[in-house]
Parts: sequence; C-alpha cells; structure tokens
Amino acid sequence: MKDIFQLKIFLFVLIISGIFFNISSVFGQVKNDRNTFVLETDNLQTIPRDYLLFLEGVSKDISFDELKNADWKNTMKTPQSFYEGYWIKVSIFNKSDAFEMGIHHNWNFEKKIIFNNSLGISIFPFLDYHNPDYKYRNENRIWFDYKIEMPTNEVTEVYSFFRSRPLDRMNAKENGLDRIAIGSWEEVEYTEFFRIGQYFISIPVFFFFGMYFLLFFVVSKDKNYLWISILFISFLYQGIGFSLSSFYGIRFNYLYGPMGFSALSMVIIQFFRNLLNLSSSFPRIDKIFVWSIRISFVCMCVYFYDSFDYPDGEIYKNLIKHPYPLLGLGTVPIYLSFIPVISAGITSIGISFLLWRKGDQASGYLFLAFLIPLFVILFYAGSTLLPIFEQNFRFALLIKAISTFLFLFMPVTVGLALAQRLNDFKKEAMDKLETKVQQRTLELSEANQLITESINSASIIQNAILPKIDRKIYGFHDFEFIWEPRDIVGGDFYWLDKKGDWTCFVLADCTGHGIPGAFMTLISSTLLDRVSSIEDLSQPDIILNQLDEFLEETLKLKDNKNTDFGLDGGVCSFSKKHQILRYAGAKLSLYQKLNGELKEFKGDKKSIGYEEKEHPVIFKNHEIKLNEKSNFFLFSDGVTDQVGGERKIMYGKKRIIKQIEGNSDVSQTINSILRDVQIYQHDEKRRDDLSLFGFSIA
Repeated sequence: MKDIFQLKIFLFVLIISGIFFNISSVFGQVKNDRNTFVLETDNLQTIPRDYLLFLEGVSKDISFDELKNADWKNTMKTPQSFYEGYWIKVSIFNKSDAFEMGIHHNWNFEKKIIFNNSLGISIFPFLDYHNPDYKYRNENRIWFDYKIEMPTNEVTEVYSFFRSRPLDRMNAKENGLDRIAIGSWEEVEYTEFFRIGQYFISIPVFFFFGMYFLLFFVVSKDKNYLWISILFISFLYQGIGFSLSSFYGIRFNYLYGPMGFSALSMVIIQFFRNLLNLSSSFPRIDKIFVWSIRISFVCMCVYFYDSFDYPDGEIYKNLIKHPYPLLGLGTVPIYLSFIPVISAGITSIGISFLLWRKGDQASGYLFLAFLIPLFVILFYAGSTLLPIFEQNFRFALLIKAISTFLFLFMPVTVGLALAQRLNDFKKEAMDKLETKVQQRTLELSEANQLITESINSASIIQNAILPKIDRKIYGFHDFEFIWEPRDIVGGDFYWLDKKGDWTCFVLADCTGHGIPGAFMTLISSTLLDRVSSIEDLSQPDIILNQLDEFLEETLKLKDNKNTDFGLDGGVCSFSKKHQILRYAGAKLSLYQKLNGELKEFKGDKKSIGYEEKEHPVIFKNHEIKLNEKSNFFLFSDGVTDQVGGERKIMYGKKRIIKQIEGNSDVSQTINSILRDVQIYQHDEKRRDDLSLFGFSIA
C-alpha cells in the first residue's frame, strides 16, 4: 500500500510540474499587428511585442540619422546579440492626457535610450548598472524606469540599445525581448515604490519571526523551531539581497541568484522533513527528500563552480555555440533547481492532508502551512511570467504583495501545529515552569529596583550639571524656565556662562530621551565648557560651529558614518553694555515680544552632530538691539510636538504664539503655556522632554 501511495504522489508531482512550466505558452499568444502603438490611457501597460522592431550588429554609438534609416527587422535572428547588444524601436502615439511619461525597461542592465518627437531628440547615455557610480534614482530615472516628455496626439519614436548580463538572460522571452512598458511618470513612480516597498516591509517581518522561533528553540530544544527559524532567516537573506540590489545597485550576481535559491531549497526541504517527522513516519519518502537535498546541494556546487567563470567564460560570451535554455543558462539550467523544492512541497501537502483526515489535528495546521508557500510561488511566478498580468501592472503588483504577505500566516499555522503537539509536554512541565516564572519575576523585580535606583542617581547627577541662574550675575531682569524630562532623566539641557561683558545662554535638545539623551547632555555640556574656554561668547554662530566640530571629534563621526547622535539648539549672547543680543540656532527659533508685537528669529535648518561635515559650518547670526525692554522665548520641540486635544494632533507653534501674545509678564507667559499644554495633553502620554524658557534683560 505504501508503494502505491508513493507512486500516486510521484505522478501527482509530475502532472502539476508539467502544468506549471507549460501554462505560460498557453497565454503567450499575441496578435501579430505591427502598427504604431496607441497609448489610450496613462495606466502603466506592456507594449505588445508585435509593435517592436529590431536592429542587430550595430554599435551603441551609431548616429541618429543612421539609426533612423537602418534596416529594421521584425524579430531578432542572432542569439549572440544578447552579448554584443541590440537595438529596439517602437513608435508610440500618445492619446492620453499625460505629458510626462515613464518607459519601463526590465531585466536589461546596460542600455542607451533615444526619444524623438516634436520637442526634439532626447538621449539617455549608455548606462552600465555595474558601474560603481550608479545611483538608484536621479532626476529622470528610477531603476529601470526613464522619464520622457511626450506631447499628446503625437507620435514619439523610442530607440533603445540593450545589452544583457548573462544571469538575466533567463528572463528573456522566446525572441530574446524583455518586457517594455509605458505609462504616466506618476504611475511609474507609484509602481516602483510599491514594488520595492513590499521587500523592505518583508525584511523586519522575516527577522521578527526568525528570532521569535529561534527563541522558542532555545527554550524548548525542539529542532522544529530551529528549522523554522533558519527558514525565515533564509527568506530574510533573499529579501535583503533583492532590496539592496534594487535600491543601491549592489549586485550579488551569480551567487545571489541560482546559488542562493539552491541553498534556500535545501533549508525548505529539511524544514518539511523535520516538521512531518518523515524519518520515522514515512522512511521511504524520507529517502526521496534526502535525495532532493543532495540534488539541491549539487546544483549549488555547480553554480558556485560556474561563478568562477562568470561572466567571462565562453559559455556566457559565445551564445551561438552555447545557446542558453529558455529559463536558465550555464551548465545546469536554473529551472532544474526548482524541481526538488516544488516536489517536496507538494508531497508534504499530500502527507499532511492524509494525516489530518486520520484525525491528527496538528497535521491540519501543517497542511495549511505547507499550502501557503506553494500558492505564493504559483502566484508570484504567474504575475511575473503570464502575459495576462503584463497588461495590468497594478494587478500584478497586488498579486505579488498578496503573495509576500501570505507568509505572515505560515508561521502562525506552524506555531499552532507545534503548540498542539507540545500540549502534553506543557502540562507535565507546568509546575516547574511556574516555579521558574516566580523566580524570574522576583529577579526581574529586584533588577528593576536596581535600575530605578541607578536612574534616580543619574537624575541627581544631571541636575547637578545644570547651572544655577542668578539674575543679577548674568544680567537678566526676568527669567523663568520649565525643564521637565519625559522620563526620570532627559535629553534636553541648558547651559549658561559669562565672560567679560557678554552672557551666553544655550538651550539644546539632544538625540532621544531617557538614559541615551542624558548621556548626550553630559557630553554636550562638557563640550560647551571647552568651547567657552577657547572662544569669546559674543558670537553664537562660532559657538555652534565649534560645538559641532568638538561633537564630531568626540563621537568619532568620521569613523562611524551612520550614527544618530546629535542635537538641535539655540545660542543667545547678549551684552548690556553694548545693548546687543545675538542669536544663532540649529533648528530652534527665538521669539521676541516687543511693544505687543511678536517676531521670530529662525534657526538654520541643520543640526549639530549626526554626521561628519566640512568646517566651518556657517550659521546665521541674528543681531537685536536692546533699546527697549523685550521679552524673549525659547522652547524645545517637546512642547510643540505633544499630542492631545480632541483630534489627537500635535500642540504646534500657533498655540504657543497665542499664549505669548495674550500675556505680558514673562513668568505669567511661561506658566500659562505650561498649563495650556497640560490641559491639551489630557490623558495622552508625554512624547518628549519639555523645555520652555522666557527672559528679559535689565
């Protein structure tokens, strides 16, 4: 009976595989009509291949006149043109309302494009995507997509020179033509954003589930969780690889493509083996799975061996002597590496279904979990290969997005299956687990107490470094401030010093809040002391520049390119003797209320720190004469960004300005703003540290 069952499974796999690899030929028939392509709508759509003309054996540097009068053919005749390069011509009549159009060229990595219409001749020079200076996006291009102005009710001629890299020839159609699509530039931008976005979204999802199941393996020592974790980490590698290659132009070439898929196939097959426990339940079928792993390993080794010859070997250059298969190239066609994993997947679906019908509830969850990847592969492949999807890019993108997010349900169903199988184990270990939980709770409580005590100590230290403000010493007539960390310690701080006739006051909002923000305040305050020792205090712009330079040096921003440490701040320097106040800001503004009128002195749109800069960094000095009594106000974004109110939106600057205009006294104004923010916040959580300062000068 087992042999008959295995035979049925084998025949089923062969039938499904045959249907899958031949279905594209059913839909691949197109109407042979060679007229100018009429663009009726601005929706992104594929230009049928019958509208295209081909020119082979001609250099990319041919003149436009020679190109226009060349002997164009209906099809490509020589496979060698893939290596040497070839031209494609298509005439497009723009009947849509869109003027800025996008041309989408897929899979070819070296190209030159010429557009000809009443606006003249537009040339996109030869672009090699292997060039280290390649950028994912510039003014007129996104990845494979080019922007061109196409007048309505007019024919635009498109001439494209293509040269394919060897690995991407597997995506060519039967005449070697790659997909060319056209639509409005807005539609093209949307499509590209949607396409890349799904991969960037999938990366954290795969990482979360990979780490989640790895944690379960550490706790339970169950190898099933280990293989699930490895599976999702493998998907993560694929997602990162594709995203990097798409966004940054980084190429994994041969190793990322077929070799990476073969490695992933081994992981998937082993995942099936462990979850179904085939070695004990179905030993004969388990041997087939083992051989599938071996076949995938051999394919991976062959691809690795071929990579040493890629892309300079004769097999990649001489396409007449070594014609490549429709879906592959090199020693082993790529579609051969699909067979083991697809066969194992279909077999696993059949086995889990039979066990579920016999009453094994866990196998029912496994049946659903195994079914998901098969649907994902079929949906994704169909949206890529079938012409029915080529005519509707949004629909194809939707199918791909659904395929990507279907993986969210796979770990859930697998988790349910394993939870069902481990139910008895959990019951037996419940007492021990409860004891451990209580012990851990006690330990966490003690640890939390220690952490809280440490933070309270840090708060004392942070408060100690903040200057004590004596109005008479520093020359203030009125001075009122509110400094409230979101947590026990915070990332806002103020600094004050006086040298000679000049008093300098600084308000800064450092990166983050809590412990990281507190550390930044300590560093920044110390650096301001250093600045004060070598610079006079009359020029706020110089103080900001010097602080930026010292902070870059302290945080080693030259060596750490991708840091997120810095601050926004404002520097006020004033002299009662000279009756002058100068202000310079890094993203913070100073407000002056004089004779009932409010004036804003805006800070520059750049921060201190975060990245290495060329010095000196120029900040604008605002100079204000102190002939009459003025009130000045300075605040961090913890005030403006606080969420509240009926609409749950940020407090904003307008509400602060209203409070300043409605109050005359500095102290009254500051306290009025604080009360209004508290009322506005209501039961919402504090989002950031809050700093609010007001002063006038005697």
